[in-house]
Amino acid sequence: MSVSKLTMFRKLLRLWLWSIIKRRWYLPEISEITVDELFDRFNGNTLPILLDLRDLVEFYGNGEYKYEKYGHIPNSKWFRLMELSSRLDDLEEFKDKEIVTICQGGGMSLVAVQIMIEAGFTDVKSLKSGIKGWKKKGYPLIKSNEDELPPDEIKLASFDDRSKIMEEIFPLDETYNGEVHYTVDARGLSCPQPVLKSKKTLKKLKIGQILEILTTDPGSKRDIPAWARVTGQELVVFEERGSQGFRFLVKRMK
Repeated sequence: MSVSKLTMFRKLLRLWLWSIIKRRWYLPEISEITVDELFDRFNGNTLPILLDLRDLVEFYGNGEYKYEKYGHIPNSKWFRLMELSSRLDDLEEFKDKEIVTICQGGGMSLVAVQIMIEAGFTDVKSLKSGIKGWKKKGYPLIKSNEDELPPDEIKLASFDDRSKIMEEIFPLDETYNGEVHYTVDARGLSCPQPVLKSKKTLKKLKIGQILEILTTDPGSKRDIPAWARVTGQELVVFEERGSQGFRFLVKRMK
């Protein structure tokens, strides 16, 4: 029995449409909002909950590096990214409200959206290009001291000693001599690319395998360990290599 070209075309079209539907069902896209769209919302009565996930010194705008001096978007609430997975109950009152997550360049905020959606939050978006994109447009930013913050800020910790934070977040296991199973070369790239490339590549590894990540962006000193922790992976090694940048070894745990 022969099959006409038209019938074959219809079969292939149905198969193609089915594959698109299934792919969208199993791999939903993470919602994003642009800095222009968010700025326009300030002129209306529908401003979402703005959740700033950066370090506290970045939120205040009184850090040492250039990207730590920007400050925060007006009406933002601070929530420590490293505590996100374990402290979602503190955000319960916002579970059914529109939330926009904010980070430096838009990478870690995507990870945060994924975690929150899986935890049952119904309307969460990532600010595309993050604070960096907001500042580039010249939109307003606030710099402040801790005493000047509104009383309703979500504050989970107070960090007075910057060096202690770095020691806590960025351990160095000099005894590790295991095999590297895949390398992500993100040198020359800035946030959010190192995190996004690492996130995508980690899926190729099996549980227990090691991902090596090479970067030159100073922000990755914060972003890569934060991404590893909030997604349940293990940061095995962190190395500073001077002009060559930074090296991370992340073990896939789940």
